[in-house]
Parts: sequence; structure tokens; C-alpha cells
Amino acid sequence: MAQQRFTGGPGGGNRPGQAGGRDGQRGGNPNQRNNRRDPNKKKVDPLKLRGITYFDYRDVRILERFLNDRGKILPNRITAVTAKAQRRLEESIKHARHLALLPFVAEGLK
Repeated sequence: MAQQRFTGGPGGGNRPGQAGGRDGQRGGNPNQRNNRRDPNKKKVDPLKLRGITYFDYRDVRILERFLNDRGKILPNRITAVTAKAQRRLEESIKHARHLALLPFVAEGLK
């Protein structure tokens, strides 16, 4: 038996709710398209704003800003720090965890 496909009508789209695929226009709710972040706009590095050049593993208050509520290290696509600073940050967090300044997991998950 042959597989049926949705042609989307005169626009030629292959999914329901999609307008013509040729122009790059998408159908659906127009409010959802406006909620996306502008891809050309760069996030600002929070470390450069505060003038932080060195991560001290004893400065728990700064290191906690880069952990989520479960104790996981946030990725740099969310925190907007550079890759080099992210590596230094992870090293400092791991050092602070090893010395029991930061928890490995959150209190409620133990």
C-alpha cells in the first residue's frame, strides 16, 4: 500500500498549517514567530560587564549564579560567557565542590 502525503494545497507545503515552502514563509500562529530571539543580536557577556577576569573558587556568591536550582552548571549559550571563561568557570565550580563550598546536588534531591 502506498504511503499518503499531505500536499498542503496550492502552496506545495508538506505539513499541515505550512504555507508554501518556496518563500520561506511559515503558517501557523503569527505570535509564535514574534517570540523568537533576534539571531543577529548577541548576548552580553556578564563577566565583562562586572569586570571579572579571575574566578576564585572561594567566591561562592559569583559561582552560584552559574548553577541552576538542581546544582547543574549552566551552559555558556544560556549564560553568554565565552568558551574560555566557561572552562575556567567549570574548573572553579568543580574545585569549590571538591572542598564542599558548593553542593554537588541540590538539598531537595539528596
